[in-house]
Amino acid sequence: MGDSAKASSHDTVPSWAQKPVLGFSTWSTQLLDEIPGYGGKHIKPWFNDQVLREISLAMKTKLPHYEYINMDSGWCETYDEYGRWTYRQDLFPHGLKPLSDYLASNGHKLGIYILPGIRKDAAEDPKVMIKGTTHRLGDLVKKQRDGNGFLGTTYMPDDDDDDDDNERLAQLYYDSMGELFAEWGVSFVKIDGCGPGGGDALRPNQSPDNRRCLARMKRAFEKHNIWMELSWYLDPQHVDEWSRLGNGARVFIDIESYSKRSMTSSVRVFQRISHTANWASSEAVGRHRGFYLDLDVVTVGMTVDGKCIDGLDNDDVRLSYISFWALTSSVFCLGADPRCIPDRYLEWLNNPDILAIHQSGIMAKPIESGNAWTNRRQVWWKKLPDGRVAVGLFNSSVFMFMSILGRNYDITFTMKDVGLEKATIKDVWTGKSLGVHSKDYKTILRPGQCQILLLDPL
Repeated sequence: MGDSAKASSHDTVPSWAQKPVLGFSTWSTQLLDEIPGYGGKHIKPWFNDQVLREISLAMKTKLPHYEYINMDSGWCETYDEYGRWTYRQDLFPHGLKPLSDYLASNGHKLGIYILPGIRKDAAEDPKVMIKGTTHRLGDLVKKQRDGNGFLGTTYMPDDDDDDDDNERLAQLYYDSMGELFAEWGVSFVKIDGCGPGGGDALRPNQSPDNRRCLARMKRAFEKHNIWMELSWYLDPQHVDEWSRLGNGARVFIDIESYSKRSMTSSVRVFQRISHTANWASSEAVGRHRGFYLDLDVVTVGMTVDGKCIDGLDNDDVRLSYISFWALTSSVFCLGADPRCIPDRYLEWLNNPDILAIHQSGIMAKPIESGNAWTNRRQVWWKKLPDGRVAVGLFNSSVFMFMSILGRNYDITFTMKDVGLEKATIKDVWTGKSLGVHSKDYKTILRPGQCQILLLDPL
């Protein structure tokens, strides 16, 4: 897509989709069953109305640029009279509208989590009707096909190109869901189990193809300015269609280690580079489409009782984690409880240059191979709206036993690689000027270390 085509498509993107999400999501902390005050997964999640209010209050002062507070699986365990997802009374005794109103007073937006299709329990309840009609919800799913990658949880609406009434009724069902979420003040919906996609690194594409269902959901939610996030491990071959069906797409499996006492690992962070590279050549990603990659949550710095439990080896990796997500303008939701992030890491998360690079909404591209395992010298770059160029250099020599196997690398790029002849260079993380460069730039990085540069053309 040329610059003029990008500009014209950008004019049709709503303002709330013209920059990638900054926020917080609950799932990483829902896994921490051995950390007091957290865990519970989707059965007895640690969060509730009061906790989310406390997080909002903390974010208002500690993370003033972060907007979204997103509940993952566990906020809902049943359906309403019209078969729509509804909140748990034990967690939200006053409903979601008072909560979203409070969040809005702090400048925040509420997010929830659902699955594609129609809930199996609602579809099998003969009393449930589609709102505003005399039709049973279950009549939409007579074939009882699995609706998403979590098999046995939802049914796919029956697709029959010769049955206009079935299509109309299915759309009415999702329209009523969008209306309900809007009444609650919901601004973000993560839709999990989308396909083609899902599975894991060894067995990808385990989710059924539910794009037709997602299109109905998109039509319903976009009427109410609701961000629609697609998950998980989506097939990059369909990037153009994903950009029409959602605002964000997960590129790989969950980043969490699924430990009960720590959150992720250095290897899991650097895995994302290779999977991001599979999408990097597409012109469908970025603010001109209102569609961004989702590398999953950022767990950096969560500290409980004086111990950092993010699972990362060192601060080099933590800086690389934040930096690569920012450079690619990924959906950027913290997995760490904002109340438990020390000032040192808050300063990084609030770095104005990093935020500007991220909020530009422009996808970075690798200069050579983006495969972080076969090319340990990773260099990614993008041109910012103000004409500066952001460049990230990463030593991806990261292993399960990094202190033993990792090694230093010298990493180089030329001015020509990034479309420049001469530039002044600033190191974003140190804030230091590195002078004028007209040929190449070279540095030596430790395993897992990065350097983020801003180049001002001369």
